[in-house]
Amino acid sequence: MWLFLYNCFWRILTPLAKIYLQFSKKYFPLKARFQPPIPDIKNPLWIHACSVGEVNQISPIIEQWVKQFPEIPLLLTVNTISGYQQAEKKYKGMPIAITWCPFDHPKSVEHFLKQIFPRILVLVETELWPNLILKTHKFHIPIAIINGRISDRFLRSYQRWKKIYQKLLSCFSFILVQTEEYANRFIELGSDADKVYVVGNIKYDAVTTEVDFRIRGRLRISLGIPSDGKVIVLGSLRDGDEKVAKKIWDELKDKYSNLWLILAPRHPDKKDIILNQLGSNNILLRSENLKGKKNQGERIIVVDTLGELIQFYSIATVAIIGGSWFPGVDGHNPLEPAGLGVVPIFGPYMRNFQEPADTLLKDNGAIQLNDYNELPSLLERLLSSSYEPINYGTRARKIVLQNRGAVSKTIHYLAKSIMK
Repeated sequence: MWLFLYNCFWRILTPLAKIYLQFSKKYFPLKARFQPPIPDIKNPLWIHACSVGEVNQISPIIEQWVKQFPEIPLLLTVNTISGYQQAEKKYKGMPIAITWCPFDHPKSVEHFLKQIFPRILVLVETELWPNLILKTHKFHIPIAIINGRISDRFLRSYQRWKKIYQKLLSCFSFILVQTEEYANRFIELGSDADKVYVVGNIKYDAVTTEVDFRIRGRLRISLGIPSDGKVIVLGSLRDGDEKVAKKIWDELKDKYSNLWLILAPRHPDKKDIILNQLGSNNILLRSENLKGKKNQGERIIVVDTLGELIQFYSIATVAIIGGSWFPGVDGHNPLEPAGLGVVPIFGPYMRNFQEPADTLLKDNGAIQLNDYNELPSLLERLLSSSYEPINYGTRARKIVLQNRGAVSKTIHYLAKSIMK
């Protein structure tokens, strides 16, 4: 009954959505998801990554798979425009096909499956789309989850619809999860305990741990930041984080003449909110900088481009994690600065990255505050010390390196499933 109602929803929604997307400049590319372009590829290993974060975290899986099994084609699908752009940029020149994942309309999914007929469907973290899973299972195609997790918020939702999720989870050949806690949650919701394996978090393997010093030097020069300049990077800003940036800058700008603030919004089109909050007169936009605009004394830089956050973290003195200061987003990846030896500072809302956040905090490789109003005094302490940020960063990078290994285990299970 529930599937009938769900599919009725799609049949009603589809014509309305097509009209809306046809006339939407911002979301027009998503129209392709009703019938995605079919790559010239047959029987691939199909990996579905929802958006930018998932596209980035699976990079070591893709790189390792290409090395070990070059004869088996790879297909990567995404849901979002930013995810698609990042996939094309990140995997340019690699032997991997990239296209949209079909909307979860039964006909769209079935058409897509018939065209590519994958060896296995691999879902990243928790992508439980009913038609995608049930249709794939109907075609006798193995389905797996890698880097699986179920957050507190989604656990409550899943428990409300437990019978539905039991049906979906029964279709999986195996589920590879980050922690024992996540394993127990999958089992609680109906997964077969014999098919759930704890392999660790591939985010540790996906993290960049070195950026060439020449790249760092060129970046500083292009932005007009001297080698001894102190840099605060606020990464993956979400709604409300512009207040955090303003609070920091208002209290520190006059105390440190050699201080720069770099703001990287999660969605570059949100830059106007930052400009309105902080004033556009004293801000250098990265997009204009790339076109040749020199720094005219601006000490705030807004990164309104995609795929550059890691480079900016590499020149940071400290990093502040966006999306962690207000309810609703539940944080972004603290391992990105940590892997580069930069101390991550985050707020109380980190449920989407709870395991890496807890791991870093446990071994004193990160700092968590309850309120963003505490940031100025903490930053003043760190910026005034010649050793404290370095010590934190050294511990953070060591933690990242010690927790690697999930990728090789994941590759093992994927290969075993395909080769048998």
